[in-house]
Amino acid sequence: MDEKIKIEGEKIFLTPMTLDDAEIFVKWRNSDYVMSRFFIKEPFTVEGQRNWIKNKVMTDEVTQFVVWDKADNVRIGSTYLINFDRNNKKCEYGMLIGEEQYAGGGRGSEMARLTSDFGLQQLGFNKVYCRIMADNIASVKACEKGGFSIEGLFKEDIWVENKPFDEYFLAKFKNQNN
Repeated sequence: MDEKIKIEGEKIFLTPMTLDDAEIFVKWRNSDYVMSRFFIKEPFTVEGQRNWIKNKVMTDEVTQFVVWDKADNVRIGSTYLINFDRNNKKCEYGMLIGEEQYAGGGRGSEMARLTSDFGLQQLGFNKVYCRIMADNIASVKACEKGGFSIEGLFKEDIWVENKPFDEYFLAKFKNQNN
């Protein structure tokens, strides 16, 4: 992906993740605030994130953005599109707000809208879907406000730290009416 891309929203903008973003991403991802909302609980490393960026992001196997707050011009989180299924024209969306003081205020829904629109319009997918732990109501609402609809609630669908959790599946389609 062209590192010069900048996707503008009202409150945020997105830029492609680069090697320079690895350290702050790992700080966010390993924080208790973020870790409590993710399926994968193993800590990330800077070396592992740099390898991810080199082998996945820079090869366009995945798309990952850094989210910036427009008013303060600071990095606040990340969004990504992964699990590209070109045969079925779909991919998976994910996000995190790493700077807790920037949670709320519509940034999450803008992250969902801007990133999913990029997947649908620029990458040519027909469907962008996401999976969210059912107790993460803020993320479910952010995705709904970003144009996603709940497709279903999967009971005890994932196991985290030897406990079952329900998860919502949400999706947004290229030709849906938002």
